[in-house]
Amino acid sequence: MVRTRIYLTDIAHWKEVGEVHGEVFESTRPATTLVQVARLIDDAALVEIEADAVIHPEEPAGRG
Repeated sequence: MVRTRIYLTDIAHWKEVGEVHGEVFESTRPATTLVQVARLIDDAALVEIEADAVIHPEEPAGRG
């Protein structure tokens, strides 16, 4: 199980962020939340991504 949360300072960039997210996670296809926020802790940051993953010992590596 994989879950990501994406925080954007400008929701207009959702498509670009979504494309990169898809390239990184490929076939894993995590449950994802995407929200716009007023700002992040670093004013220079435009996006922040949190990821949680649970790997079950009985599953082969690389499967999510």
